[in-house]
Amino acid sequence: MRVIVVGAGIIGSAIALELRRRGAEVTLIEGQAEGGHTSAASAGMVNPFSLTPHETPALPFYLNSLQMYPEWAQQLQSLTHIDVEWRQGGCLRVALTPADANHLSENLEWIRRYEPNATWVEPPAALEREPTLSHEIAGAIYLPSEGWVNTERLMRALHCAVQLSGANLYTGTPALCLERLQNRVHGVRIAHGVIEGDAVVIAAGAWTSALLQPLGVQTPIEPVRGVILRLGDLPAPIKSILSSSMGYLVPRADGTVLMGATREQAGFDLRATAEGYAYLLQSLTRIAPALLHATVLGHVVGLRPDTPDHHPYLGAITGYEGLYLAAGHAYHGILMAPATARAVADLILDGKTTLPIEPFDPNRFTR
Repeated sequence: MRVIVVGAGIIGSAIALELRRRGAEVTLIEGQAEGGHTSAASAGMVNPFSLTPHETPALPFYLNSLQMYPEWAQQLQSLTHIDVEWRQGGCLRVALTPADANHLSENLEWIRRYEPNATWVEPPAALEREPTLSHEIAGAIYLPSEGWVNTERLMRALHCAVQLSGANLYTGTPALCLERLQNRVHGVRIAHGVIEGDAVVIAAGAWTSALLQPLGVQTPIEPVRGVILRLGDLPAPIKSILSSSMGYLVPRADGTVLMGATREQAGFDLRATAEGYAYLLQSLTRIAPALLHATVLGHVVGLRPDTPDHHPYLGAITGYEGLYLAAGHAYHGILMAPATARAVADLILDGKTTLPIEPFDPNRFTR
């Protein structure tokens, strides 16, 4: 089975590696000189509960992916000798106002059905655990199963593992169009010709729609600009993710912390603006004002590929043989990568998957 994967971000790279592990002949194509720019420009949260304000049909898939993470991260390290800094250090979902506290306490009821060890934390206990938090918080939920990875190291490990697996990796090679004979997609055209395959997976993030529009496939995806600050010289270390309605803080193994993120409708503009910085600093004032004295070490900018219902497209495209879609993961790509890779490999090699992908039907906006 020859499979072409378009897009070498975390989703495309994870799919390519899983397919290669299961014996497929894989070609991974990336339009930029170095793939995974958007994936690397992420805080790396693996947080199924604090990502969603309510119980969602996508949650079972999120939890499957979370369960895969420890082994997946260890396998990548064993293959590449790159530590992706997987840490299952938990998340403190902070209520900034009494209204937030009421909402979080209501959420705790359904969260405990999946995470029995989730607990309500009163403000004094939250401040004792995380001294940099604002003294104005109204409480928090502690979610012990959530964690994070270093996305820059994760992307390096994935690209290294893909190459070590024997897959063909082409960077700086834009996919110009899909090649088809009637309703069968059989290849991808690049500048120097056509790469032939038995199946094609489109995992091109915010650039996905442009490849599918000539086929009449409607998969609306909008790029959402996200700016994240990197802070150092902290007055006290942060032990876990600090998440709130205004933003989040994610610790790194080197003692720095990532503060994010803006959500800006700015097309494909990758600038970090003064307005974006102002929003992040305002959020920091509300969440952890002690960090206003930290050093700003830099920032990263990424384009999150978002869909109208904020769920990705995952599966086979109706009406075309050999065409699969894995795109539109928005803020969930890091979390969903291991399970997405397994599900897509299942569909291509076995024709079905036991993973709960129903909420992600790629044909849901064409009916």
